[in-house]
Amino acid sequence: MSMSLGAHLRRFTLVALGALSLAACEDGVAETASAARASGEDRGDFVVRPAVLEDDEYTELAAQLSEERWLEDVADVLNESLNLPRDIGMRFAQCGENNAYYIPEDHEIQVCIEMFEGERENFADYYDSEEEIEDAVNGSFLFTVFHEVGHALIDVLEIPFTGREEDAADSLAAWWLIDGDDGEESAISGALSFYTDPSEAAEVEESDFEDEHSLSQQRYYTLTCLVYGSDTRKYANLLEEEWLTEARAEQCPEEFQRLTSTWYTLLDPHLKE
Repeated sequence: MSMSLGAHLRRFTLVALGALSLAACEDGVAETASAARASGEDRGDFVVRPAVLEDDEYTELAAQLSEERWLEDVADVLNESLNLPRDIGMRFAQCGENNAYYIPEDHEIQVCIEMFEGERENFADYYDSEEEIEDAVNGSFLFTVFHEVGHALIDVLEIPFTGREEDAADSLAAWWLIDGDDGEESAISGALSFYTDPSEAAEVEESDFEDEHSLSQQRYYTLTCLVYGSDTRKYANLLEEEWLTEARAEQCPEEFQRLTSTWYTLLDPHLKE
């Protein structure tokens, strides 16, 4: 099986991030932040670092991911679009679980290399073909990376937020993906990764409510709502196939517009001309 992101997803990252400045100008947001952006200095980059592996089990996969530029392509596009006050590292790491982390003290994003196996297992019960499973894994990967990018930007750019930081990172990832060319499919894959989360099959414990993350099913509905709200005609099937209830669907266009306005405003001072 090919592990490549595919041309369509690489095109998405270029369009999604490259469109930020244009869309902000069209919305009139750039005018209010042009002075701040002009005075900002670009002193850092997203930097892809070597994978950290505990043994030889994932050596071949790590080499393949590097050759196919899974992190490198994302880093390149981010660097073309954003002014950063310092470097932010990105790397694959063997961490024993299907997960990813932003480590503030190291200013580094670590994507667990085990996520490829974990996501394939989760999606295998939902999709019938290898192509569908691969596309879903690709999309889930992009959502995961942009979620952690959200944490990194909140940290180094000192972006204000209310509520849970995890929800803010989800919203940034969703908005960035949906704003791109076909990137909404990655947002849907991200939503499905929560829907198919095997931990959701277990009984909800009291400790689940105190976790910094929303419950997986809540994250699924929020992401699905944002995709639907971005274009209710294009994604009418999400309502027709009962991915959403009618009551929630009515709120989705407003939720997406509010999300768009918020992130354009917060990020515009840090966008390159």
